[in-house]
Order: sequence, then C-alpha cells, then structure tokens
Amino acid sequence: MKNARSWIRNGLLIAATFMMVSVMSGPGFASVEKLWEEKSVVSELDNKALVGGALFRDLVEQLSPAVVSIRSMKKITNENYPFGFPPRMKPHGSKEFRQRGEGSGFIIHRDGYILTNAHVVSGSDAVQVALGDDGLFRGRLIGMDQVADIALIKIDVPEPLPTLPLGRSENLKPGDWVMAIGSPFGLDHTVTVGIVSAKGRALGATPYDDYIQTDAPFNPGNSGGPLINTRGEVVGINTAILPMGQGLGFSLPIDIAKILVPQLKENGRVTRSWLGVSVQDITLQTKESLGLTVSRGSLVQEVVADSPAFNAGVQRNDVIVEFDGHSIKNSGKLPKLVVYSPTRKKIPFKLVRGDKTLSLEVVLEPFPQSMRS
Repeated sequence: MKNARSWIRNGLLIAATFMMVSVMSGPGFASVEKLWEEKSVVSELDNKALVGGALFRDLVEQLSPAVVSIRSMKKITNENYPFGFPPRMKPHGSKEFRQRGEGSGFIIHRDGYILTNAHVVSGSDAVQVALGDDGLFRGRLIGMDQVADIALIKIDVPEPLPTLPLGRSENLKPGDWVMAIGSPFGLDHTVTVGIVSAKGRALGATPYDDYIQTDAPFNPGNSGGPLINTRGEVVGINTAILPMGQGLGFSLPIDIAKILVPQLKENGRVTRSWLGVSVQDITLQTKESLGLTVSRGSLVQEVVADSPAFNAGVQRNDVIVEFDGHSIKNSGKLPKLVVYSPTRKKIPFKLVRGDKTLSLEVVLEPFPQSMRS
C-alpha cells in the first residue's frame, strides 16, 4: 500500500511513508547508564498544580525541543519504482529520482543519539534530522532491528541537545493518560492526547509482538515519535496504526527499547535468545486427552534436539508455568520473555509434568543463524 508498510494478514499499517531493508553497524557506549536519563519532568515544573490541559501544555513546552522530524531519502528508478508509472506519465530525461519518506524521532542523549522506528530509515541513501528552528542535520545510522522496528541514529552537533527521559512502560495501566508528539504528514511537533487502551497487544507481525494500544491519534509520519506519560517520561515508541480503525494506535513499549538500545550501540544489531521448544495453549480437549493437571501455561509440543530446553530436561507435553520469575498463563507469553533474556546465563523456570511441579534452570543460546528469517 502506498506511503505505508503493511502486514497483509491483518491489515496493519506502519505510520510512515515507506519501508526498505538494510542493516548497518556502529560504535557503542561502555555502560548502560550513559544511554538515557530516567526522571520525572513534572517534578521539575516548579511544583505547579498541573491538571488537565495545564499539565499537557507545560509538558509540550518542556519536551517538544527534543522531538525531531526525520526525512529519509532513497534513490530509485522508474523500473524499480514500487507503484509503477501510468503509461502517459513516464518521466522525461533521467530515469533516476529520489523518493522521500518522513517520520519522527526523539533525542535520548545530549550528544545527538536519537530513537526512531526502523521502517522510517531502513534502506535509505541519506537521512536528515530536523531540529525545529535549529535547521537540518545529517543523520548516521548506528544500528537497527527490524523485528522490534527500532533504530538508533546519531547527528553531530556543536552544542549539547535537549533530551527526553525514559520511563517504565511496565507501570502503565489501561486508562492512563498519554501524549504523542510527532510529524504526521510532515506537520512538525503535532501534539495528540489520549489514554492507554490496552497493553500486550499482538498484531501478528512477529511472535514477539507486545504493543501498547492507545487512542491518541497517530497518522503517517508519527512513526518513531514518543508516547509520553503524565510524568513527562517516554513510555513507548509510536509504531503502527490500523487503517480502517479510528483510535487504534500501537506503540513499542520503552522497556523493550531499553533492552535493545545498548546492543544497537555496541553491535549495530540485536541478538535474540533461543530456548528450543514449540508451544501451544492448553485447550479443554488437550487437557483431557493428555491428562494435564493445570489449565494455564505453555504446553510443549516439541523439543529441539541439543537445544537449551533439551539440555535442561524439558520433555514433550510438559507445561511451562513460570520463566525467570514471571508467571506463564498462555503460549504467547513465553517467547516474549525468552527472546529478550540474556544468553549463557542460568535462568530458573518451572514446569508441570504429570502431577509434579519441577524447578529447573536453563542456559539460553543465541538464536541459530540457520533458523533466522
């Protein structure tokens, strides 16, 4: 679909103007502490009695300077132009021209490190970052991950830049107020407000989907911009919309971004962990046919030979009910926990086998190259 990335199976639209594929690497920071700040902006606003519109007005004034507009350029020809040319509209002269995509981003480090979506900048020949009235800067891609749809870029600036503090998306609850700032359709620093509609949304793009749903309006160009709570902290990266629905915007939780950003800085890419099982939900039929004693958890269908799960003693028809202290109520929860867990470190988990609950440990491995798409 023109001016958006789409997942055909569920009609999901990414809120940006085009998407291509590329991976680049760059330098890293020595410690996680240098990547971002975590603080409440509201506590710094002179202890005002901030309610309703006054709260958002002051937050916009404080935070907008750290929200940027991102313009990505790609050289294409009429032969590979994705939507083709009508017969009477063939370009004259040179067959090469530049296609521009637009999105948003926000500064997390005063030296010019910026977070955005991968689909905003992937495949681009050049990336420009607009800092409000401070002009355009050339952006350099440090690293990106297309599965989570996150990218880290950098601009070189003579002066320290304003930054946005990162909060904890884990603390969000449905009904909490949130605010989005971005550049929909190229309209810089557009502010929209809404609530958190739901958490943990799976949109079918990957097995690891875990989006925040909000009714704060998103449009093409909002991609990569911040979702901000009433403390003035970024709690999500605005990523996707449903084209046929109003008030259905989706943001990548900032807690996931915190896990990925150090890897992007260090390696330019993300290494995911692998357990080595296929799982399914427990149904009434499977519970009765297998004689299971639990109704919730991840039912193991298959264990890959010589995998971390195999070496830990997991067997077919085991039910994994806890992983690294987190309760597992369905099969969708386990992959989301495993994929972002550290490799080569013992991680406790619990499973039910027959009428016994077993406490085991597993050492995860990087996802095998042969199994990556």
